[in-house]
Amino acid sequence: MPSSDFVDSHVAFLYASQTGNAESICYNIYETAVQRGFNATYNVLDDYAKFGFSELRTIVFVVSTTGDGDPPDNSARFWRILRKATRSDKHAYAHLRYAILGLGDTNYSNFCNTAQRLDKQLEEAGARTFYKKGLADDATGMEEVVEPWIDGLWAALSQVAKCKGDSDAAKTVEAEKDVEVEKDVEEAAEALAELNVEAADNATSTEGSVEPAPHEVQPLVLDFRPMAQTSSITNVARVTAPVCTATYEDTPVEPHSPDFPPWSAELISSHPSDPSLTPFLATIASSTQMTAPEALKRTLLIDLELPSSASHVDGQWRAGDAFNIYAPNHAPLVRALLDRLQISNSDAHKHVRLTKRNPSIELPAHLQRFSNTSSSIYDILVWSVDLCAHPRKPLLRVLAEYCNEKADRERLLFICSRQGLKTFEALRNQTPTVLDVLHAFPSCVPPVERLIELLPPLAPRSYSICNAPGGNVWKIAFNVVEYELTLDVFSLDEEKGAQSVRVSRRGVCTPWLEQLAQTQEKPQILVAKRPNINAFHLPTTGDLKPDPRPVIMIGPGTGVAPFIGFLEQRAHELQLHPQSSPFMWLLFGCRDATLDYLFKSDIQAHVDSNVLTRLSACFSRNAGSFTSAGKYVQDALLANQNEFAELMLQKNAVLFVCGDAKGMGKDVNDTVARILCNYVEQHPEFVRPLLQALPESKLPVDLEAQVLTAPQALQVLMVWSAENRYVRDLWA
Repeated sequence: MPSSDFVDSHVAFLYASQTGNAESICYNIYETAVQRGFNATYNVLDDYAKFGFSELRTIVFVVSTTGDGDPPDNSARFWRILRKATRSDKHAYAHLRYAILGLGDTNYSNFCNTAQRLDKQLEEAGARTFYKKGLADDATGMEEVVEPWIDGLWAALSQVAKCKGDSDAAKTVEAEKDVEVEKDVEEAAEALAELNVEAADNATSTEGSVEPAPHEVQPLVLDFRPMAQTSSITNVARVTAPVCTATYEDTPVEPHSPDFPPWSAELISSHPSDPSLTPFLATIASSTQMTAPEALKRTLLIDLELPSSASHVDGQWRAGDAFNIYAPNHAPLVRALLDRLQISNSDAHKHVRLTKRNPSIELPAHLQRFSNTSSSIYDILVWSVDLCAHPRKPLLRVLAEYCNEKADRERLLFICSRQGLKTFEALRNQTPTVLDVLHAFPSCVPPVERLIELLPPLAPRSYSICNAPGGNVWKIAFNVVEYELTLDVFSLDEEKGAQSVRVSRRGVCTPWLEQLAQTQEKPQILVAKRPNINAFHLPTTGDLKPDPRPVIMIGPGTGVAPFIGFLEQRAHELQLHPQSSPFMWLLFGCRDATLDYLFKSDIQAHVDSNVLTRLSACFSRNAGSFTSAGKYVQDALLANQNEFAELMLQKNAVLFVCGDAKGMGKDVNDTVARILCNYVEQHPEFVRPLLQALPESKLPVDLEAQVLTAPQALQVLMVWSAENRYVRDLWA
């Protein structure tokens, strides 16, 4: 075991990332570390065997949190070996020094839970931190924490790890922090006047459209007036060095299906530690629109046929599981981006190979396959990088270097600075594509290889299976994500008054699935079962006999999807064991009972057959009707709070929640905590057993108390979650 002043010769940068943000940030830190002279490596946590995690002595972790405080999918196996090691040996990692940067969102429960859990488990196993933990909040802007945390990392890292060379690179990086920029009021005014907002006047809604129309660039509305009062800008993100070189061949790539990645065969033949997670091609067999034409959202139900070659998932999935779909960027968006980058169609489809510029710096993980197998720039842009991801400052800072006009460069530098934070937040809030950003700065023409190395990976999209096993079909229900934003426009002419523009936005996966489902042929798409980390499964006794405990299911909108699978499973169990009759209560919510009541006939059939004991259906737009149990599901909970509390406290019920984390998930969590407080106030005999179940390290506990405080009630929910009595499947 090294002494406290031991200086390591190697630093490992490890990430766990669901959407690609943590991966991208980790890569940027790793790249900077190498440029500063550290001997560094960069890996995903689930590759722990490949890089010998147990032997590492100095680690920088960058980890995000997904769903209900869950770790990302690409760290699931790592968590299993970490728990196993720490349970068997309390000094398993006494040789390890580490630093953690966590990414999360305070709008959700269990903020930065992955980082917090990782820190706790490593500390309990004897590891020591060498630098303060950073917890970045996407609700207020992750850069507010990420950038200062990275700035302070280098001094701490140099105390525990050797740095080669004379640190000229480090001096260069430090010198880039403060940038002087000339500005005046007229230039700031021109910056606003030149923004192309008139494009929105001709924007048309894509509602109901299935034909891929040419991509229409959407305007950005940015206020650069603060530049006029700023003589210098500080804390500008540094310019990352180029890491890859693109080498083209004269021959075009061979024709292939546009519906799944050209390298699908490589993924299908991969050998994950859990074979059931191996990707495979599934066929879109049918599609049904579940909502009325006049409903606010379009919700589709799609049946996916599983091929005989997918035998590795037979018997390996249950109701409540989810799977990933490998979806492409919108083809018209890619073609428009290639035009903007001045890349011809023939060049875009030529074989290209990506190689490392610096032998010491690895390519980003999602681009590494292209160093061994050639593809095309078109396919890389379609399948490998996320063109719709929230723009990050490292990307914008590099774009500034490729502006031919001084005004464009200075605006981008301003956005990247501390003084331009509000403008940067306004840019992110408009959720632009990378093409929209380039359109806002017309003189910016970056090399395509610079763009693809800075964009985050295009992550698969996850969907709940809404049926139980009993055939070779997975059913999914989803809202088609297409919407408009109304943006207020600053006008230099006060007589014009307030103005606004409307911009269109679309999701990556759902509009594409809708388009595929409406074709005549039955297309194939690449899918893979997801690990069910939080055990979102209907409890059973193991012999297909129903678990006698009551089950409460809360799932408004498409959140009801996995519960349809639960009800199918329970119906099958009751056919085998008709003498059983476990209590099942579904709380469902939607806007309008006549327009978007999903699975209405299925749910009613389960009520009629006594599979579903109780149904509380809530309709936010006709909550006063006699059929509505309330406006929202949390209203129905409060209206029946005594029965709910008795089921949870006296009958050991299991509570499932599925749906939106930011709104419904948080509101339901707070409502359940409130119900507990209300109930035990009337039944103080429950206070002592609830408090005794709380972990010792948590809130101060007075076992003689006659009430349960709100923080204690939230801690009770965390205990139930650890016991799989409060199970949530939440998404952003």
